[in-house]
Amino acid sequence: MSTSPLHVAQRKVIRRLIPILMLMYTMAYLDRINIGTAALRMNADLGITQQVFGLAAGLFFVGYLLMEIPSNIVLHRVGARVWLTRIMVTWGLISACTAFVQNGTQLIAIRMLLGIAEAGLFPGLIYCLALWFPPNLRGRMLVIAVLPWAVIVGTPMSAAIVQYADGLFGFAGWRIMLFVEGLLPVLLGCYSIRYLTSKPEEADWLTPTEQQLIIAARDADDTAAQAGAEPPLRSTLTQPHLILLSLAYATAQMGFYASLIFTPQIVQEFGRLFGTALSTIQVGLLSAIPSIFGMVMYWFWVAHSDKTQERVWHAIASFVTAAVGIGVLLSVHSLYASIAGLALLTAGLVSGPICIWQLTGIGVRGKTAAVVFAYVNCFGIVGSMFSPYLIGLLKDRTGSYDAGLMFLAGAALCGAVFVFLASRLMQQKQLLRRPDATPGAHDAVAH
Repeated sequence: MSTSPLHVAQRKVIRRLIPILMLMYTMAYLDRINIGTAALRMNADLGITQQVFGLAAGLFFVGYLLMEIPSNIVLHRVGARVWLTRIMVTWGLISACTAFVQNGTQLIAIRMLLGIAEAGLFPGLIYCLALWFPPNLRGRMLVIAVLPWAVIVGTPMSAAIVQYADGLFGFAGWRIMLFVEGLLPVLLGCYSIRYLTSKPEEADWLTPTEQQLIIAARDADDTAAQAGAEPPLRSTLTQPHLILLSLAYATAQMGFYASLIFTPQIVQEFGRLFGTALSTIQVGLLSAIPSIFGMVMYWFWVAHSDKTQERVWHAIASFVTAAVGIGVLLSVHSLYASIAGLALLTAGLVSGPICIWQLTGIGVRGKTAAVVFAYVNCFGIVGSMFSPYLIGLLKDRTGSYDAGLMFLAGAALCGAVFVFLASRLMQQKQLLRRPDATPGAHDAVAH
């Protein structure tokens, strides 16, 4: 950024808000996926099968899906400061209560409650960013806020607590881990209720001039975008290319969430299969490697896609990369080669959705764009809800993760096909230029 008054004001906003939003998202995702680390010992302690575990992990999204829109309506009315803090404190308390479950039924029930409590957080973060930043900054701020620190740092931390706190005060390590990590967002809530500001108009830490600069920059692009008529919402949501892109996003989320939940157990099982005894902390550290690799590829992929202004083949290549990673997992006979396969799987499934979001933004704007993004995200939620149960079921029926991994590979390849078919339909409607066409207005992508 330059040293203009606007950029100075924006830097103040970034320093004030982005760390809070990043911690919120990180803790939300940590409390969503730490059940995968807990399962290394929890499943045996509770006497539950992989099918029940997968059902509990997937049913988190039932409440999440049902309450997402009502939660966002309330957020709009009361403001991000109050409602995001409420979301965070509520899910933290429920997550901490997971430490006291005694059987599979209780685990399923509390995971559904956790989904209800967390509903609205991610779209709430996007809404908050939209109140503070112009479109040319929102994407970068969102990327910073949702970096996968929950996996890179949180998974090894969770594993360390499970291993080294085992037996403390007479409790199993996995129970202590769930309780401690559930209380972290409650503590953050005490901070966010004071320092998170809902919108520029309420920012007493900005000068009146800085407030006006932030508001003017935020609204300038939206005013231009609303100059023309928005396309009818019903006809937009039923467009075949949008449905295909939504299905592609669902396949990506299906594999991504299932891989996050089951990676610790897959690593542990591969260690046994290949004759390597792994401690819980070693499983946690090895489980973080795929996400680190995925984050690096994510940055490269987004930068290259933006530089070339090409989305379709970047998305297709990401899905194929995920399928290749699964092929490596199924064909190699080495623990570390298996980690490499998981890294390719994660990298592909984290990079593809970025291009899909850019494709879904073509040809829509204003309120229609907001609904379209929520519509596509609902497909992803359904995919995330379905896949853990299926992976657990196949593991119980076959005794290995191979069948579940093959299903995810097939889903990834279907995602690539969906993107390709959607791109052809978009070319026919002149929403995308053909590869041999002269660059023009249809290259523009709404970010």
